[in-house]
Amino acid sequence: MAPPPPPLRSDVAMFSAGSKKRSMLLQAAYDGDLRSFKKLLTSLDKRSGRLREKVEAVKVEADGVLKGAGALHLAAGNGRLEICSYLVERLRVDVDAVDCGDRTPLLHALFGENVVTFKYLLDHGANQDKVNTDGFAPLHSAAGFGYCEMVELLLAKGAYIDPVTSCGTPLHIACTEGEDRTVKILLEHNADYNKMVNGMTPLYFAISAASLKCVKLLVEAGAIANGDYILNYLQDAPSNGSAECLNCFLGFGPDWQPRNDDARVDQQKIAELKSQGDEAVEKKDFLSAAEVYSMALELDPDDATLFANRSLCWLHIGKGGKPLLSLLDAYECKKRRPDWPKACYRQSKALMLLKEYKGACDALLEGLKLDPGNAEIEDELWKAVESTKLSAPTQAMCTTDIC
Repeated sequence: MAPPPPPLRSDVAMFSAGSKKRSMLLQAAYDGDLRSFKKLLTSLDKRSGRLREKVEAVKVEADGVLKGAGALHLAAGNGRLEICSYLVERLRVDVDAVDCGDRTPLLHALFGENVVTFKYLLDHGANQDKVNTDGFAPLHSAAGFGYCEMVELLLAKGAYIDPVTSCGTPLHIACTEGEDRTVKILLEHNADYNKMVNGMTPLYFAISAASLKCVKLLVEAGAIANGDYILNYLQDAPSNGSAECLNCFLGFGPDWQPRNDDARVDQQKIAELKSQGDEAVEKKDFLSAAEVYSMALELDPDDATLFANRSLCWLHIGKGGKPLLSLLDAYECKKRRPDWPKACYRQSKALMLLKEYKGACDALLEGLKLDPGNAEIEDELWKAVESTKLSAPTQAMCTTDIC
């Protein structure tokens, strides 16, 4: 995603265009020397009156990131507004001409971080959605580089908010780069926060980038994720630095910090919060209960029962991404108490709601190994088996004779 480096002013070889005079013309465009530029162009034209055709024919021939770039590309990329104005308004050159990478002058202005020429080109007809060879639209690059003003300018001109390339939408790329400011702008303009590209949503990339700000913005907008991906990622969280992002997704408060093992845990406060949560559950106020259990988890994030209780709450709420939250809490519960059958049971209930029947079977079988003869788990297993058969009758559903 790094922009191509601008050529050095003294490096005339970068502007090799077939002859010294043509190369000097490109150098003048890059330098913003309008007087020299006009003089050289007139000399090349030889009084034929075809200035536009002459200047459009002069392009960088040397290999590199500028290959195929013309005078307008170089002027735009280096912020030479006077040259741009002369080319666009006086000579009427093609404002959407492309270099060898299908990059327009607008993209060169973007790469050069030149907002003034970028806006000028948009105001004079540049195509805000034109993609390059890799399928990247200007909005992809502006969002990925964190160029907020350019993102705003593109959207104001009607740029499509969700163009898709192999790397995803602009929102995917902004999350990959951890550019929370452009993520915020895109979300405010109704970017699809659950858009799936190559099996991934923007939330996956925000977690992978360990960008807590991006994760928070997406979660607040209502982003959800596939359970298998998040569960796999949870296993690596301690080493990849994304644990805080995952805790945000799990529902911890915005000021959550890992507990200091040397700090005294307020057991009385935790007990009070548990009691409040249990009372809310009895009243079937599961949202309030989940909030109270979350407060208790901030004090003691190692309490498996709190994860089990909150998993139950998410299960009953059952909207949006809540089944996934239920599964995540069940997973956290199981990590802390791998020998507790209830953790397996909670995991299975969430998987059933997510219609992951095979996974539910496996979780319940594991629970039965821990507590043979548990009637509740046995009943749930039969339900999972029947659901599995109905969803895919031709497939073998469980690795056990009970199926």
